[in-house]
Amino acid sequence: MCTTYENNTVLGPINSWMFKVLSGYMNYLFGKSKRKLFKSHPKTVVEIGPGAGANMRYLKKGTKLIAIEPNIHMHTNLKKSAKKYGINLEIKAIVGEAVDLPDNSIDFVVCTLVMCTVKNPSQCVEQIKRILKPSGVFIFIEHVKAKENTFVSFIQNLTFKPWFWFFEGCNTKRDTKSLLESAGFSSLVLEEYNSYSPFIPITPQIRGRAIK
Repeated sequence: MCTTYENNTVLGPINSWMFKVLSGYMNYLFGKSKRKLFKSHPKTVVEIGPGAGANMRYLKKGTKLIAIEPNIHMHTNLKKSAKKYGINLEIKAIVGEAVDLPDNSIDFVVCTLVMCTVKNPSQCVEQIKRILKPSGVFIFIEHVKAKENTFVSFIQNLTFKPWFWFFEGCNTKRDTKSLLESAGFSSLVLEEYNSYSPFIPITPQIRGRAIK
């Protein structure tokens, strides 16, 4: 599920617990895609919005993970996941729109089910491009806005406000596909698909990789 860029003292701990509990189910839904996307990752990985650490199971033991996670309520579970999977974890409690890493310094950036909660997704993508080395890789899985006048579009509109509130800023109607297509990557491989689950508002999704 989505991580969050808020620090709600009530919903933050609830979401952190829920994401940890749902980790196995998320692996069932996304595991095959993630294993393919994470294949041959380098020794150091930057992840924007790792939440409770659901992606650590796809990293090689001993990997250094620089976790850009401003939601402090996720940090305890992040540390637990790092210990479980043998990951060398560095947490930065900053937002994805203001990453404090040098230009052209990172080979591999990960972002899964996060762009929906970023307050300024264009700025976040610009930060990802900035820190990537030339030919650096950005991998992503995101839920996106459904096609207009469809059943899922109706559900997204119906549930938008309560979903946005409970998941602390998760926007089910964000057009991340168009954002990535216009971001100026030298190469972009993007697949549109539907992920069927009880979480109907996030059925339409995209996945792929972009190269700086």
